[in-house]
Amino acid sequence: MMTQEENTSRPMEQVSEWKIRLPDLQMIGCLVTMAVFTNGWANKIFITTLAVIHGFIKIFTRDRNSNENPDTRSDTNTNRNSETSPDVHYDQVKTIDEIPGPLALPFIGTNWIFYRGVGYYEVDRNHEAYHDLSIRYGQIVRQESYWNYKIISVFNGKDIETIMKLNTKYPLRPPQDIISHYRLSRKDRYTNSGLVNEQGREWEKLRNSLTPGLMSSLTINGFFSSLNTVTDDFVELIKYRRNENDTVVSFEEIACRFGLESTCMLVLGRRMNFLKTDSTSELTKKLAKAVRTHFLATRDAAYGLPTWKYYANAAYKNLIQSEETIYDIISDLINQTIQENKDVAQDEAVEAVFQSILREKTLDHRDKKAAIVDFIAAGIHTIGNTLCFLLHKMGKHPEVQRQIHEEAQQLAPQRCEVPIKEMRNAKYIKAFIQEVYRLTPTAPDIARILDQSATLSNHELPAGTVVLLHTWLAGLNEENFVHARELIPERWLENSSYQPHSPHLVAPFGYGRRICPGKRFVDQALQLAIAKISRAFVVSAEDELVLKSEYIMAPQGPVRISFRDIPET
Repeated sequence: MMTQEENTSRPMEQVSEWKIRLPDLQMIGCLVTMAVFTNGWANKIFITTLAVIHGFIKIFTRDRNSNENPDTRSDTNTNRNSETSPDVHYDQVKTIDEIPGPLALPFIGTNWIFYRGVGYYEVDRNHEAYHDLSIRYGQIVRQESYWNYKIISVFNGKDIETIMKLNTKYPLRPPQDIISHYRLSRKDRYTNSGLVNEQGREWEKLRNSLTPGLMSSLTINGFFSSLNTVTDDFVELIKYRRNENDTVVSFEEIACRFGLESTCMLVLGRRMNFLKTDSTSELTKKLAKAVRTHFLATRDAAYGLPTWKYYANAAYKNLIQSEETIYDIISDLINQTIQENKDVAQDEAVEAVFQSILREKTLDHRDKKAAIVDFIAAGIHTIGNTLCFLLHKMGKHPEVQRQIHEEAQQLAPQRCEVPIKEMRNAKYIKAFIQEVYRLTPTAPDIARILDQSATLSNHELPAGTVVLLHTWLAGLNEENFVHARELIPERWLENSSYQPHSPHLVAPFGYGRRICPGKRFVDQALQLAIAKISRAFVVSAEDELVLKSEYIMAPQGPVRISFRDIPET
């Protein structure tokens, strides 16, 4: 029984502990407003239900933390800190909850900022949204996903490098939930959610079994001669697709064809003839469209309401359709290749990637086929989008283009194959590509789940926290690079006065053990493409390039690039 003395010492705040507070009413008001303006009755019902549930929770439960005596809380914190680090004051290291960020609503967190009609930002411009968030809140920003799961956006270059240097056996990255959900429902095609989404020992098993051929310099170098031929065909396709003004309209379409043809050449070990000038390449268009739809569905699921978990909403339907289209088309290509290899004696010195995967005895056949499908699909837009970025930058910077042309001319005589030994010495071309990776990467950020606590910008993040490393925005920061928003390939050359301050921030393929296994091949394909295009054409681009987010960074089409012939000498 409470004594009179105890009763008088009770904080006044507890008198109204059963009442709903003004901030809670504001949150409920926000939810109701969102329910009114959001699209679709299912979404309206979903948000309204959240508002009602939140109201009941706040009315019928006690918020113990808010009723705690602040003096007692301060003493507790001081005592805790004095035990762990007597030389450091508690207010020097803040908690994850003290990180600034947008208003987090119950259940839906901060995702409402991307809701149409309610939020501040458009989901297809989320790269711009994160730039604005960094201006509003600083170098570290707290966001909350559904069910108020915290996601910390990191913009500070030193903080990003701190995370990159953490030693971990099994690097963790947040899975793409909608893809995992679908693949685990299709046991006829998948035994797991795939190399990108798996974690821990299962991820390591898949990585060790599936990627050695794709990451092998022996394999990639062995196909360099074939890559020369692919690039020559691409140059001819550019000539064929030009209009009377020497302009290729919708260059992104043929760039994706180059991505598909070159990737199939490496993975399947055969030419698919997607670059032939007499080919309409309807299959390429269908596959490229399906891959783009897949990216968009993944993006919309990540930023929209998670109703796809309960019924097949538009994002989930689009994902299913695109997954099945991609799987069916590439499966047919794989089966054709296997049949041709049976019919024709193979005497190649280097086997294709798919052959090394099929020989793997520790994996289910479903895992093997799924990996081959994923590898080919990933190459289409990764190579295609980056090629658009590269040629647009080249067309906007004549002096840079002149130096690329001069170096490319030294690699081999006109109309001759570029030897891989000479390509290794193309330092300026490599520096140019690295600089464009910094300015317009296909992946502007990298997601990780911390398996240990870390202190970033004076805030302690516990293990299990999701961090989003914004390498692209950090790369555009003057604190990390001199003249950060200018195209200066020289900064990547030895003994240059523009030495990069933070080269590790340029990571369009990820980093560490979870780096994209196709990085080496993509680098090589782009280097050769730039070399041969610069030998054949003077490239120009009059339009400004507009970026959009399709889960990866993409150019907003149509991309118009002009190619004027250089007379042979």
